[in-house]
Amino acid sequence: MNTTKGIFTQFERDELNKITAKSILEKLMNIRQKIDAEFTARRLVWELIQNAKDNVSLSNKEGERVNINISLTENEFAFSHNKGYFTNEHIRGLIRKYSSSDKNREADDLGKSHKVTGRFGTGFMTTHLLSEKVKVISHYKSDDLSLKPFSFWLNRSGKGEKEIIDGINEAFEEADTSITNSSSIRLDNEILRTSFIYPLSDKKKSLAAIAFEEVRKGIAYTLINVSDISSVTLCEDLVDEVIYSIKQTDTKSYLGSEILIFNLLVNGEETENYYVSTRNTSVQIILPILYNEESNNYSVQQLDGSIPRLHLDFPMIGTEDLHLPFIINSSLFEPTEPRDGVSLIDDDDNEFSKLNCKLVLQAVELYKVLLSYIEQNTNWGDLYNLARIKNPKQHSWIDNNWFCRNVVEDLRKKLLYINIVDITEDNRISMWNENGENQVYFPHASNRIVRKKLWKLLKKLYPQSVPMNHIEEWDEIIWSDCYSFSISNLSQEIEKIGSLSNLSEQLEKEEEKAITFLNDYYNLLNVEKNHVKEIATDEFAVIPNQLGDFQKKTKLYVDKNIDEEVKNVCSFISQNPREYLIHKRIFTGSGIEYHIKKQDDIISEINSIIKEGNNDNISDSCDYLASLFPDTNITEKRLSIFEFSRRVYPDDFSKKRKIIYPDDKLWEESDKKSLFYIVSKIANYKNIEKAVEELTFKDKGDFLIWLDSLILFLLKEKFENNINREKYPILPNQNGHFCSKEHLFLDDGNIDEILKDISEELGYDFRDEFLDKSIFLKLPENRTYTIENVAEKISAFVKPILRDIDKRKEHKETLKKLYVWMNENKEKSNTLFSDLFERRFLFLEDDDISLNMKKATELDQLLEEHGIENMEDLRIQLSKLTNNSNDFQENEDEKIDITREILVSLGISSPEQLEEAFKDPTISSRFYHTSTHTIDMFIYAQGLIERTKQNIIKLLENHPDYDCTDLEETAHTTLAGIIKNGVPIQIVTRPSDNGEVIVYYSSEKDTLDSDNSELWVDNGVDEPHILTLGRILKSTGINRIPINMN
Repeated sequence: MNTTKGIFTQFERDELNKITAKSILEKLMNIRQKIDAEFTARRLVWELIQNAKDNVSLSNKEGERVNINISLTENEFAFSHNKGYFTNEHIRGLIRKYSSSDKNREADDLGKSHKVTGRFGTGFMTTHLLSEKVKVISHYKSDDLSLKPFSFWLNRSGKGEKEIIDGINEAFEEADTSITNSSSIRLDNEILRTSFIYPLSDKKKSLAAIAFEEVRKGIAYTLINVSDISSVTLCEDLVDEVIYSIKQTDTKSYLGSEILIFNLLVNGEETENYYVSTRNTSVQIILPILYNEESNNYSVQQLDGSIPRLHLDFPMIGTEDLHLPFIINSSLFEPTEPRDGVSLIDDDDNEFSKLNCKLVLQAVELYKVLLSYIEQNTNWGDLYNLARIKNPKQHSWIDNNWFCRNVVEDLRKKLLYINIVDITEDNRISMWNENGENQVYFPHASNRIVRKKLWKLLKKLYPQSVPMNHIEEWDEIIWSDCYSFSISNLSQEIEKIGSLSNLSEQLEKEEEKAITFLNDYYNLLNVEKNHVKEIATDEFAVIPNQLGDFQKKTKLYVDKNIDEEVKNVCSFISQNPREYLIHKRIFTGSGIEYHIKKQDDIISEINSIIKEGNNDNISDSCDYLASLFPDTNITEKRLSIFEFSRRVYPDDFSKKRKIIYPDDKLWEESDKKSLFYIVSKIANYKNIEKAVEELTFKDKGDFLIWLDSLILFLLKEKFENNINREKYPILPNQNGHFCSKEHLFLDDGNIDEILKDISEELGYDFRDEFLDKSIFLKLPENRTYTIENVAEKISAFVKPILRDIDKRKEHKETLKKLYVWMNENKEKSNTLFSDLFERRFLFLEDDDISLNMKKATELDQLLEEHGIENMEDLRIQLSKLTNNSNDFQENEDEKIDITREILVSLGISSPEQLEEAFKDPTISSRFYHTSTHTIDMFIYAQGLIERTKQNIIKLLENHPDYDCTDLEETAHTTLAGIIKNGVPIQIVTRPSDNGEVIVYYSSEKDTLDSDNSELWVDNGVDEPHILTLGRILKSTGINRIPINMN
């Protein structure tokens, strides 16, 4: 090529090439050293796209849109676009690496929009990372506006200044030749194409792939930001051609702003990748979303961490770690020279920073608008992604304090009050309430498994305060103002709840569910492994005892088969064992170990307290122990103590209780006390009469039989100390008074009672010293009295009396009794009273002897008249006479309770009739009048009375002798209007189910007093029949009927 002629003069080349070569080498230095090679690979493709957009914007009228193609094959990376061309200045700027004049900015242009995006004109140098040799193919527009196709190689492979200059010269020469040799053509803008071809070495293929993938990931944001780009086509290995374009699908107006929805089209087809955006004249923000057309629901997506957060129309690689959930785009940003950020320094003197900060703050306000819009629309989901805001990493171009204060903290404060947390399907709330208080609990733990378990527990405990899902995402997102709910927090809450009952109430579930909740909580502790150590060292009281109260670990023991009844007993006199025994259905796992408490421990404590005797509730505990029985093999001892106790303390021994784990040691001390309580109460009655009355025995004999069994039991079971108590005697003497053993003697059984009477009347009551004959007790031989002892004492009294006439008169009747006994027992008397027997006539006075002789004569005559041989025969005859007269009355002498059967026998069917009946002395003398009669008793009686009446009527209606045409009831058991064999009669009807009929109604008596009356009975089994006088005489055995005609 002739260097003195042509388009580019020699002077220009020599002057500029040297400067250019030096600058090019400086730029190539970082590229060749592969410093931040991945960063450069990501950046270079956007530099190409930006240059293409700028070239088309300058080459065409307003509104022309460029189509870009990028292809990657095994050997080359090719970038091309339509509608562009080169001017002379463009070619020189490309070869010499400087910005063309149309990219120059003046100071006054700060903050104003420009047709081109590029600032420095040096971005193209980054593309040499792929290849230092690039083939450029395009069209040249000359001064005469003609277009000529051209191509040339741009060679930056030189290692020194000379080689770089040679490459510059070669590029100029090749371009010059190509343009000179080309003919002018006319082409449509669509056909005009500019291409940059980068041959790839094996080492550069991976970097080309990074550049290629960078477009695929971020092209949607660029297409939304830069409307001048119509489409971007990616072709890999000449096979998979994918055309990316953007389509605006919806627009909403909200608070003076437009909310825009975009869809990324692939090969002209809609995809699932949607984006929401809002903007003002300077700034636009964009978030990725999903849209379900069928449900008309939107879902906010997480912005990919590799997407730059700041765009100057095109991504500024290096701004990814601003950690915003949206991208900020502004064509007014003033970038750093490497285009890896914008100056965000709080410096009033820095105009670039002031502008950039202002634009970022506008983006913050736009995001607040978008937050409010989304909050108002319930068809938006996954709103946790809106809160993905964190402090940025350190960069030289950013003032972290300013950014955190004005961006991060400001947006987080707004987010705290926005309803973005889904609690249930129908409930979405904010993290803070209107009072600035936390109302959402976010489960937080060290790993996913623990976090999920914690979340499940919290969701049960606080269903209206815990997110329904996305707990992993929320755990990653939340910050210090949010309630990060840890296992430790859960332990604090459980401790605060305090008991199983409160926990059940909190859960709104039954106690079994509360227990399951706690066991899940302990499982969580053991899985997490760290916090369980705090529970084991008593940091929290979260383990329920058997009363359901939450306690600290060291206060609890494991229950080793301690019977529930044993615990009940202990609770009377000491701390309830359930207070320190861990709940039986609670399982805290291997991470928490306890000491064991055995039943022997509790029994020892019970026995110790009972033995000491200082507790006010010992009697209650002993009563309770006496009521405990094993399920099988119940001993006579246990039964006896219970029955003796129940007889003396019926109100305290209403039922027996079953003990699962019986142990004889359990009653070791209580039996002693129980028997003492029995003995002391009996002793307090002082005598048999009072005991019979207070203990409601049937009679004295009944009581003595019972008392004897008690004494025998005490002796047999070695509790004989209870019959030797001086203060509490229970042994009855023969006068019925309770005495201690040492004050009593045995009656040998041969002492006539009359002799005891005589001795008592004379002044010495042997019965005071004699143990009651009903009580069988062994005493030493010297503590047994015989008839000789009694006779000796009587003789000692009688002898001085016989010598004193006044005393003989005073003891006249007693001496008379002794006289009679001696006469009847002459042989005994002669032995026992040898010195008195022959003088016994002195016991009687003359008048008494005379009177007795007269009575004897009259008695002999009476016996002779009635053919009675002796006194024994007389007694037999008198007994028969008495029995015959009392046979009919014998059952009436015994007063009994009224049963429902007796109500039927009486013919009573209502409480009013019963009250009336008790006015009859005959009834009131036979039956107890109580208020315990139930309605069921009267209903029963009514039913039987009515049945009887109907059965009798039915029989009479079918009987040929009876005419019941005019039958009527004159009383509830009396029928009238009946004709029998032509004669009017009345009939009394009564049930006989109880085997008897008691007639007391005056109406019934009046009726039966009539000549024309009958008494009919029915028992519901046999056929009703008339009760005749003959039947009555036979069934009652009456053979004597007094006649009183009055």
